[in-house]
Amino acid sequence: MDRGLHKGGVVMKNANYISNIEPLIESRQFTLPLGAVKPNGWLLNQLKLQSQGLTGHLEEFWDSVGSYSGWLGGTGENWERGPYYLDGLLPLAYLIDDTVLKEKAQKWIEWAIESQNEDGNFGPVTNSDWWPRMVMLKVLIQYFELTGDERVIRLMTKYFAFIKENIKKSPLFSWGEARGGELVYSIFWLYNRVGEKWLIDLAEVIFKQAKNWTDIFTDFPFRRPTGFYYKFEGFEKAEQYITQYHATHVVNTAMALKEPGLYYQLSGDIKHKEAVYKGIMSLKECHGQVTGMFSGDEHLNGTNPTQGTELCSVVEYMFTLQVLLEVFNDVQFADILERVAYNALPATITSDFWAHQYVQQVNQVLVSKAERNWYNNNDEANLFGLEPHFGCCLANMHQGWPKFVKTLWMATNDNGLAAVVYAPSCVNAKVADNVSVKIDEETNYPFDDTIVFTVSAEKDVFFPLKLRIPSWCDNASVSVNGENCEYSIESGYVVLRRTWKERDTVRLVLPMEIKVNSWYHNSKSVELGPLIFALKIGEQWRELRKIGPVSDWEVYPTTPWNYALKLDTECPGSSFTIIKNEVLYQPFNSELPPLMLRGRGRRLEDWKLEKNSAGDLPFSPVQCDGVDEGVDEEIELIPYGAAKLRIAAFPYFEP
Repeated sequence: MDRGLHKGGVVMKNANYISNIEPLIESRQFTLPLGAVKPNGWLLNQLKLQSQGLTGHLEEFWDSVGSYSGWLGGTGENWERGPYYLDGLLPLAYLIDDTVLKEKAQKWIEWAIESQNEDGNFGPVTNSDWWPRMVMLKVLIQYFELTGDERVIRLMTKYFAFIKENIKKSPLFSWGEARGGELVYSIFWLYNRVGEKWLIDLAEVIFKQAKNWTDIFTDFPFRRPTGFYYKFEGFEKAEQYITQYHATHVVNTAMALKEPGLYYQLSGDIKHKEAVYKGIMSLKECHGQVTGMFSGDEHLNGTNPTQGTELCSVVEYMFTLQVLLEVFNDVQFADILERVAYNALPATITSDFWAHQYVQQVNQVLVSKAERNWYNNNDEANLFGLEPHFGCCLANMHQGWPKFVKTLWMATNDNGLAAVVYAPSCVNAKVADNVSVKIDEETNYPFDDTIVFTVSAEKDVFFPLKLRIPSWCDNASVSVNGENCEYSIESGYVVLRRTWKERDTVRLVLPMEIKVNSWYHNSKSVELGPLIFALKIGEQWRELRKIGPVSDWEVYPTTPWNYALKLDTECPGSSFTIIKNEVLYQPFNSELPPLMLRGRGRRLEDWKLEKNSAGDLPFSPVQCDGVDEGVDEEIELIPYGAAKLRIAAFPYFEP
């Protein structure tokens, strides 16, 4: 058994915040209540743009979350879309302190609370599925953390008692069975606040009824694209396919990676911990994409960069990584989270937040209503629009940035604070013996390598401040008040233990060097810090149709895309010139991004469109025609998140 961190034989606990209580393993760091971390700078602008786009206006014209919603007492959609929408709308409203959005969110909260019956069940009476209530529970948790409304505690206690009485005769099924970890997350949250043992017993029941993701991830059986194992057509008629359907579904998988981690908190059994790491490794090896995500259109579909990745899986994987950071205190989850958030998330939503894709492609050279090599998506799946292919991502995408904000800082069990993920922000928290501190984090990261922290405190106070060192950074430096300082390196963090005074300033520099990694057919990704770079392709946006205030869009290339990079793999930095621009209000901007790379490449005339996508990547290094000097061209690379058309898994040739 690995039962957590001990000091002198006693498990260390934070005196200021609620964390795990026995029998749950004590974590070394844990998320602060929602609202303790506020966005600034470009990140705040992302949230403001989001509020002005679909998130802030969706219920005005999309019936699934309009007044007819079953989650508002209406006769409309009564399953997951209302809870999904609120899971992003609620934190967004409070993080930017938007009165109108708060009012929009509040009516959903009030209806959900008032809907609870005497038996403890809540939600639409016309839907008895366990799954959508799992999502609404996560919404109510956020609401409690923001407001302290004790009605949430009473509702959850009564609802879990209802589950306890009914779960054996009405067990988890379908989506609820695949996503049982989401329910356990909420059970553990409540248990840590009320301490009632029956909740732990209930969690055990849920673990046993839920899909056994520990076994799936330990010996991962789906190492090839899902189509190798079964055909989608007719799966509903074939019972043997149901298990495979849910186990290969990309959103299920993104959610499920947290389930063995949660189980580990209860069991202490190393097999649950190892399942998380093995699962992430297998998904990267068998279905990994350069963005830190894995393919899924709508099921796991291999490493080819023209396969799709569903937007729902992006935001759910981000939340899973947040949970895993709390459970395991492992900075690698923060590395992955930054990679996903700064690349995959903005790439699949337009810069004005008025359209999104169902699935994105790493090598995406044409966005159109047309057949592609999807496993289970229709011809509209990569359009930018209102609800291309299916509406789940329109309902669910809103949680990405707001929940990301919460993850930036965590409390530590030695009564300190940890800067876990970097972005412009400020944190208001308790440290030491209930002392209030504020730390402002000034930075343009990930577009710049320098981060400045300024401490404000009600009095001089001793506490540890931990600053994560990303795995890609080789030569980090840190100073306090402009001078060298004493620090230690512990578990991937710079740890500063000192008495902090008003206006103490910490300067952290994370030098970013151009690096490359190998992917499908030995293609290369070009990386600078947490950012992936993609070929800048000219974009012509064509309106396909208009749906109320929203349009569905196709995007056509106006410049060539079929380039092989001229690349020195031993010294990739020598292959490019870095261009720094101003960080605009919307930094994920293809016209003037904060960073650009200029390099050289050559057209591969035989690399053409196949089935409306970039053709299969040639194996690299490629043999280029016209090797004579002067044949190659100057090309520009921009951040992946800014490019709606792109090549990001590059064939290459060597100088």
